[in-house]
Amino acid sequence: MGKTVSVIICTHNRSAALVNCLTSIREAILAAPQAETEILIVDNNSTDNTQAVVAVWQAKHPDCKVRLVFEQQKGLSHARNCGLSNARGELLVMIDDDCVMDERYIVNALAYDAQDTVPVLRGGSVFLGDPTDQPVTIKTATARQSWSKGRNSTRNENLGNSLLGCNMMMRKTLVEQIGPFDTALGAGSSIPGGEDMDYIFRAYIHGFEIEYAPDLKIHHFHGRKTTEDGYKLFRNYSIGGGALYAKYFFSQPDFCRQLYWDVKKLPGEWLRKENRFMPELKFTMTDKVRYSLKGMYMYWRSRLLSRGQAPRKAAVR
Repeated sequence: MGKTVSVIICTHNRSAALVNCLTSIREAILAAPQAETEILIVDNNSTDNTQAVVAVWQAKHPDCKVRLVFEQQKGLSHARNCGLSNARGELLVMIDDDCVMDERYIVNALAYDAQDTVPVLRGGSVFLGDPTDQPVTIKTATARQSWSKGRNSTRNENLGNSLLGCNMMMRKTLVEQIGPFDTALGAGSSIPGGEDMDYIFRAYIHGFEIEYAPDLKIHHFHGRKTTEDGYKLFRNYSIGGGALYAKYFFSQPDFCRQLYWDVKKLPGEWLRKENRFMPELKFTMTDKVRYSLKGMYMYWRSRLLSRGQAPRKAAVR
């Protein structure tokens, strides 16, 4: 028997998108008959017809092993942790419910894993599924790249841009050493981002290799059409990133170097009166730094509250 694989999908009120996601995963499973593969769907307290849609799809495709588990606590990190704890596979693949998997994904994932002598946190390319969506939450670099603590990669590189959370794979043994996702971070929490970046940081701290493999392909149908949608997304990313700067400010200062690099660009943006970050979304470097600082404040405030201390009021908008 070959490697056992669990493909984990966390979903909340996206039953319409779920069918395409499941169908693409089935095609990838059929292309890799040497593996024993399950699809594990985590229903994160959906109020739509998610469970009925899954039941109908499963009845039509009895050749796939599908399990549906329910996570009542809302929040992507809670759902991901539920998936990690319930997965039966040795190799875990995480994909979002609005994504479509390439037919060769599992074949390629197994090939990479067979070459690994130690656990690796690996992610792949993310292409835009709908050309009318904003070109965000994608990663289309064609070169394979890796980062590690042994090479001191964070000294000169932003590790947060290495992988995207909608396309990650890892061995269960890696999860057992790193632990669960931080439930204070991510969609559905007070800090609406940063949970996947935090997991990457923790893998790095534990000494695991981080790798981007472009032939692990998915297409993302994220549905963000407007400039306002894109602005909101990068606002949440920046808040999440700021929370991580606060979390690792003292223990891993190199993780915070991106904030230093961003701040250095502010005078040029102000003097030239031009957007030096994402003009197509009207999201400036000033916005990025401002929301990063807000994320730092939110994280430190949450830690103080959890310890029963009343934080000072701060004028953060």
